[in-house]
Amino acid sequence: MSQIEFAIDLGSSFFTVYQKGAGLVLREPNMALLAGDGNVVREVGYKAKNMHVSTLGNSKPVYPVKEGVIVDSDTAVLVFKEFFKKILPDGIIKRKFTALVLVTSSMSVQDRRVVEKVFTKLGARAVYVCDSPLALYEYKNATSGLYVDIGGGKTEVASVSGNGIVAGAVVNIAGNAFTNAIIDYVAEKYYVKIGEITAEKLKCESLSFYRNDTGVDFVSGMGLSDGMPKNAEIRAQDLFEAVAPLVDDLVDVIMSVLGATPPELALEVNRNGIYITGGSSQISGLNQYLADRLGLYSTTLEDVENGVTLGGGKFLDDVKKLGALIGVDFD
Repeated sequence: MSQIEFAIDLGSSFFTVYQKGAGLVLREPNMALLAGDGNVVREVGYKAKNMHVSTLGNSKPVYPVKEGVIVDSDTAVLVFKEFFKKILPDGIIKRKFTALVLVTSSMSVQDRRVVEKVFTKLGARAVYVCDSPLALYEYKNATSGLYVDIGGGKTEVASVSGNGIVAGAVVNIAGNAFTNAIIDYVAEKYYVKIGEITAEKLKCESLSFYRNDTGVDFVSGMGLSDGMPKNAEIRAQDLFEAVAPLVDDLVDVIMSVLGATPPELALEVNRNGIYITGGSSQISGLNQYLADRLGLYSTTLEDVENGVTLGGGKFLDDVKKLGALIGVDFD
């Protein structure tokens, strides 16, 4: 491989980069603000996300990745180029590098080719595409089992062994869906329309899957009956009722993957439990709720936000193992 080697988690919510020899060098929201005719990048990452709507002017927010797939390759090149400027010294952007891009296992062959083309345009000498559950497997020290990665745009469930992914499913039941469910619930029950930022804050700070949680939040929004500003008192139980049906659907998905898992590996999952990771897995009590519903022990990976990227980084140190899993001979 080339002197500069990156492992990149191409997530819907975050763009995360590990550089061989340096460790994690970037984790930024996978979005940007484009100005003019949509070909000028005003801000990317956290700066773009944190800009108040009143300061946007003629800029518009763009999200080059949705549910783990690049939806606009031209925009992706613009945005990702700005991310690389943050981690490569001035003048070095023209230097060739190797990119190991970690993607959802459900990505089609055509979408994988788009990934390769995008990173080639960014200056990659070589681009290798690897399914993210394989990186989690490597991050967990090559431990076989069932991995549940609950992200922003999707949840990926996969039974993984030394031979690769043996059963899996990818669904859009994840953090963004939880946020939308809260917006809909508050509108239906309290006749108040709250914004995405308010709902996101409720999800991250107040949503709890512990049934004895008595927390209360006061939020402001628009009254659906008259369009006037209106306040609402939102209980933790409200938030649970909004999101629990989605998580119950996720339980069904996990059970279906477990049912499709070969008997020997399924027995190992029953014995050792499931491995839970992903940014949205940090919701209070969610992991225990899943374990109780599944009747299985659950283990939360040490770094739920960066596990995929760190696993990819370990692959950079052992390219022969990576080659065996993705069918590439690096010799």
